[in-house]
Amino acid sequence: MRLLLATIILVLASAMTGFAQQRHALIVGNDIYTNVPHLQKARNDANAVSQTLGQLGFRVTTLLDADRTSMNRGLATFASAIQPGDEAVFYFAGHGIEVAGRNYLLPVDIPAARPGEEDYVVGESIAVDRVLQTMQQKGARVSLLILDACRDNPFPVSGTRSLGTKRGLAQSEPPEGVFILFSAGTGQSALDRLSNSDTNPNSVFTRALLPRLSEPGLIVSQLAIAVRQDVREMARSVQHDQFPAYYDQLTGVFSFNADGTINRGAAPLEASVGVAVPQLAPAPIADPCDAARADWQVLQSTQSQAAFEAFARKYADCPIYAAIAQERLTGLATAAAPPVQQTTPVPAAVGGDICSQLWYARNLIFHQKGYCFTSAQAKSVFDTSQCSTSNPVLSASESAEVDRIKALEKANGC
Repeated sequence: MRLLLATIILVLASAMTGFAQQRHALIVGNDIYTNVPHLQKARNDANAVSQTLGQLGFRVTTLLDADRTSMNRGLATFASAIQPGDEAVFYFAGHGIEVAGRNYLLPVDIPAARPGEEDYVVGESIAVDRVLQTMQQKGARVSLLILDACRDNPFPVSGTRSLGTKRGLAQSEPPEGVFILFSAGTGQSALDRLSNSDTNPNSVFTRALLPRLSEPGLIVSQLAIAVRQDVREMARSVQHDQFPAYYDQLTGVFSFNADGTINRGAAPLEASVGVAVPQLAPAPIADPCDAARADWQVLQSTQSQAAFEAFARKYADCPIYAAIAQERLTGLATAAAPPVQQTTPVPAAVGGDICSQLWYARNLIFHQKGYCFTSAQAKSVFDTSQCSTSNPVLSASESAEVDRIKALEKANGC
């Protein structure tokens, strides 16, 4: 009887192990291209992100200067390890282009091409939507793409023609369960460095991303907001416009470091090159309210109900801060206003991220009152041929709606 019981327990334990949630990451950093300009920091970025995610419990595969065959094989191996319910992260640093509304990542052996040879180039590239589809088909609970590929188009321009858009990647509409973070907004280019004297080993985007990955309890939408604000400030210091875009279709809460500690038993890295994971001493046992107090400094200015819900769950053993979070949740639910209503279709020129949508909604109110815009951005979206005033008079309800949208822009770090 004892032998039978022991056998049953062993079988059940094995079955439960098979259903345990795993974290997987495929990291690609391409610097040394054969037929298009080299980059300087993509490999450094890939190594740094690999090391951080390895410490956070991800099984990491790292590809450096990967050709098309290596990227396809790496993607297939990565996908084969994903089981239903797992968390999967794909990070790419290198050249990328947008052709006919689709985004493509370039392997280092991408052939030389000129305008009119788009079909040739896309056939030799890795489509972003195919990466997504591969991850989604495996039933991952979270599929997260981080793309530091929004650089200037590396292919030569012929007259006024270019192969794909001249810079950046296109906005994205990911499926349910997917989160995408781009290093720059639609039509923007991402900076490798702030100046020729900039000695930081990482790109502007990745140097902002790295410390946020390990930030305790920071959910991914809050991470994106913090990263985009850090990047914008650094880029503005050299008069460059770079504002990372993100697209959130997650159905639950995801954090890279949900429990507030770096994973001491991180899974081994599976890499094409060695990436050392430092051995860290065990962390001392801390008062849960100390950690709650530190996290509250990050959350207290947000309007995200999901963030407060995650905070309340995490710090249930710290009654004071858990109660404060529940009070904020009640206030947000009571004061929640209906979403911004668009009375006209949003033009294609407007980006798909939340800040672009809010900018359009706010300025649409002024456009409908006959306002004559002067900025190039507004003129590219709104027809000013029939405008009539530079000082429109808004009704009380219109003024209130403008104020509400401005508050949402501020809350989202726009």
